[in-house]
Amino acid sequence: MLEQFVPQFEKLGQASQKKVKETFQSLDLNEIKDTYQDVYVNSREVDVTNVGDVPFTSVQDVDKNNLTLLAEKAIGSGEVGVLLMAGGQGTRLNHPGPKGTFSFDGVSLFELQARQILKYALDDTLPVHWYIMTSDINHEETLAFFKENEYFNVPKENIHFFKQEHFPALSKEGHLLLTEDKEIMITPNGNGGIFSALKSSGLLEDMKERGIKHVFMNNVDNVVVKVLDPVLVGLHIEKDNEVTSKSIAPKSGESVGRLANIDGKKGVVEYTELPEGAADKFQNGNIGIHVFSTDFLEKAAATKMPYHLAKKQLEYLDEDLNLVREEALKFEKFYFDAFKSADKHHTLQVERKGEFSPLKNREGKDSVETAFNDLKKEGIL
Repeated sequence: MLEQFVPQFEKLGQASQKKVKETFQSLDLNEIKDTYQDVYVNSREVDVTNVGDVPFTSVQDVDKNNLTLLAEKAIGSGEVGVLLMAGGQGTRLNHPGPKGTFSFDGVSLFELQARQILKYALDDTLPVHWYIMTSDINHEETLAFFKENEYFNVPKENIHFFKQEHFPALSKEGHLLLTEDKEIMITPNGNGGIFSALKSSGLLEDMKERGIKHVFMNNVDNVVVKVLDPVLVGLHIEKDNEVTSKSIAPKSGESVGRLANIDGKKGVVEYTELPEGAADKFQNGNIGIHVFSTDFLEKAAATKMPYHLAKKQLEYLDEDLNLVREEALKFEKFYFDAFKSADKHHTLQVERKGEFSPLKNREGKDSVETAFNDLKKEGIL
């Protein structure tokens, strides 16, 4: 059985065989085989006949003052936590470390977000707790960076780290890949494992014990994100929602998912999974900013999440144990597949300026230059 998944097993030395065998025995082989068949071999385009646009509220149409008062009262009472997705590396930025450690003028992405959380400090106390999802590939470096920077003045006891889940990468033939160190390649399985990882780490229970009722979630790489945006948080509270999403009007062909109704349930359709040109039919681009009720987080943790395919250039050992860099298969879960479990989900559409400037690439679109310019324009730097 092992040789079916690792054809070059017999060519490995004894010590490497032992490591590979130990990892192999810990894997759910049925899940791996089923995922490979369902997501890659029998992959299907999204059927857009069952996908429609979502209704939304424009930010110009809400009472910002009233929503801000609602939010600030809840935040000051310790009822709102912050959940940050920060499991990635800065590889595409040519940055040697976790993406959150990338800095502009000496100010890291982590610090940009910490500064906003600190705005809610009361005297010597901070009512906000910060939950940060890392991954095996950047966990220790992230912890060391926070320690080195004295946690950006956020009380250490207010910051809680946990790791996202993982899944093995595969060749197009369905074989497990071996790393340069002759170990089975296990990669982060996307942001969709955030809910079950939050629960299994004990931090969902931690939130509930602290009296946190609402959780603001965002990505580490949106440099102008408004952490704890009082308008979004206030709308979430006013509507008594399970999920409240922030969106923008997407540009034609823009590489962002689209908030949509899928078979009558709200969700997000990834732009990579839509037929060519179909993405332009949708008015709400998903920018990865949401508020959840903690009750919904419990439901989401129990929701079975499907895998999606990502084809990536990966370095691995071929069948002759030569190191190659070729396209391989990564399987990822997306957090928004849990939205189907929400009975009350509202979308707030905002202007792009001052809300969304993703840092994805070293140069060109969504790059270091564009992010730096937007930080300057907004007076953040």
